[in-house]
Amino acid sequence: MNEVSAFIRVADYIRKEIDQELTSIGLLCRVFGRGKSAASLRSKLGSLDKYSPTGKLIQDAIGIRVVLYFQEDVEVADAVLRRRYQCDDASSTIDKPVDTVFSVSRYNLVFRLAEEYYRDIGSPTVEFPIDRAFEVQIRTILSEGWHEVEHDLRYKRKADWINSDDLSRGLNGVLATLETAEWSMRKIFDDLAYKHYKSRKWDALIHSVLRMRITTPLSNSICVFLESNTDAARKLIRINRFDLLSALAKMAPRIPLTADNMIFVWNRVSLRNTDLTNLTPRIIAETMDNSEI
Repeated sequence: MNEVSAFIRVADYIRKEIDQELTSIGLLCRVFGRGKSAASLRSKLGSLDKYSPTGKLIQDAIGIRVVLYFQEDVEVADAVLRRRYQCDDASSTIDKPVDTVFSVSRYNLVFRLAEEYYRDIGSPTVEFPIDRAFEVQIRTILSEGWHEVEHDLRYKRKADWINSDDLSRGLNGVLATLETAEWSMRKIFDDLAYKHYKSRKWDALIHSVLRMRITTPLSNSICVFLESNTDAARKLIRINRFDLLSALAKMAPRIPLTADNMIFVWNRVSLRNTDLTNLTPRIIAETMDNSEI
């Protein structure tokens, strides 16, 4: 295989690809990447006698972390990544929350590397039994800080926590508090959106309800439409963000993330209002037609 520094180089390429995929549909997120060094790989192989070129292979020599602002966007990011890369479901780990037991949930996906990276990575060897794959961990921005603390001060220091199960459970409880904070934060934005609806502040409403990167405010023509169409304005508060973001992910080429365009895509996906259809620019309508939205 080539130098192990190739993992660092390929990790950066994939990080940029994923960042582009997610930000191009307006998702609020941060994407990080790391490739394991030779020292890190040798340390892992030395402590775990379970990897071999013909058996189990290391699948996280290249690791990507997607940190999302909102829990509800995890499914969106999952769908976007599966559309872009081939997922190895058998090697992936998605923990389902159990209402009677509190535990840390993992959302780790393993994807196959594209052939264009094979020359960099090479084939598994006795010295480095590494799979042609990369791992993506998906987290929310509040849980990310907790995981960093837990990884450095508990996972890497297991001996420090012997006979301290009560404190370990307490540390897990902090994560439960953060999950409650995430729910509360979303509720605040929902309430803010409703407040803007009652005040007929249409541009503020769409920013509060969509919670995504939008480049320009609503045009006067869309504001006039919402002002005169109370049914559409009321439905905008209950917009299905997953359906909208999923539709944006299917569009090729991707469209500018203007507030007007978000309204046009929403109309195509859900509202289906004739007046809005007539306001939709031809190039946007053709892009949606070609993307089967």
